[in-house]
Amino acid sequence: MTSDRDESAKPPSRAAFFNELQEAIGQFKQTGRALGLLIISLRRIREINITFGYQAGDRLLQAFVGRVRGILRHADSFRDIGGNDFALLLPSVLNAGHAILAANRVQSLFEQPFVIDGHAIRAQAVIGIALYPNHADSAESLMQRAEMALSHALAVNKPYEIFQDELPATSLVIESELQRAIENDELVLYYQPKIDMKSRRCSSSEALVRWISPERGFVGPNLFIPVAEATDLIIPLTLWTLNTALRNLAEFREKWGEMTVAVNLSPRCLHEPNVVDLIQQAINVWDAEPGHLVLEVTESAMMHDPQHALAQLQRLHDMGVMLSIDDFGTGYSSLAYMKTLPIDELKIDQAFVRHMMDDEGDAMIVHSTIDLAHNFRHKVVAEGIEDELTFETLANLGCDVGQGYFMGKPMPAEQLELWMQESPWGIKA
Repeated sequence: MTSDRDESAKPPSRAAFFNELQEAIGQFKQTGRALGLLIISLRRIREINITFGYQAGDRLLQAFVGRVRGILRHADSFRDIGGNDFALLLPSVLNAGHAILAANRVQSLFEQPFVIDGHAIRAQAVIGIALYPNHADSAESLMQRAEMALSHALAVNKPYEIFQDELPATSLVIESELQRAIENDELVLYYQPKIDMKSRRCSSSEALVRWISPERGFVGPNLFIPVAEATDLIIPLTLWTLNTALRNLAEFREKWGEMTVAVNLSPRCLHEPNVVDLIQQAINVWDAEPGHLVLEVTESAMMHDPQHALAQLQRLHDMGVMLSIDDFGTGYSSLAYMKTLPIDELKIDQAFVRHMMDDEGDAMIVHSTIDLAHNFRHKVVAEGIEDELTFETLANLGCDVGQGYFMGKPMPAEQLELWMQESPWGIKA
């Protein structure tokens, strides 16, 4: 196997790999053995470059290539095709299952962080898969269909996708149907309770948008949220969510008194010039107190134009809106901006919470995050609590708020009312 991120090697172009692919197809015509093509796109490299420098990004790519070397067969070919994309050519593939197995093995290389210049950095990859002659009759069409599968995987937030005939139209169809769903009020908000760890009562809830399509039935958020994020639909979708949540919040507070509601604010929305004005308008329309609204933003929201994002967050903070950093610990910006971000809480990512009882590293991350947040006078929310032991451990560590299936799953507003009356975590009506 030859690799292309060696210090002394000049990465071959996509055209050079295309010639290699043509040769492999020519050999197939002699042997009759199918070929598998995986296009691997590394994600978050731009964030890594911004945070740690371009040399760190290059070293991570080199480290990734080194890990791939350890899983390849002698006949496999792995090439850098530019733009943080790689091509893995698998000769003698028996069926699609073998190509998917290879994709899973590549994904397993990201389970452990890459240690670069003393930093433990977590990277991600998305993979598109196509087979010859199953999906294509030429090198050009094989490359094209692997790229189409990759694009679909990115659109629906999946680790990999294998080519299917209907893939090209999927994202466009979802985009069109989602726009209609927003206009025709086919969406519904689910609410997941957030529990005060001291009082052990529901103090807030997170609003989560769901889509019930007349044609498709229940459409999972992992399918339509990435499509909305990639288009201008994320703006009207967020505004619909915000207005519906504030309308429901007025009803919640009338029934249960002190309640707040959390709404996710996507990175794209945060960088819209008029988003703060639109949020203020929604608050005014529903006569809500700004302090009863929590806007959750991810660490990645700060990566593109950090100064503009900080200015937007400061305006929201000055309005009195509560701000939360969602998925804390999965990105690279929060520690650097912790001193200046006008935030009220950190939300520990569920990936750390779910395994904290049997993974010492995750337990240390959770404990350190709670201490760090409290030192900055921020509240801490732990999501992904699935059992009593995890809840009690977090409570003993001083975590302020808990969220997870152990206390309550996301549910429609009417079901939340019943839950509040009957659950030991609820506020009795």
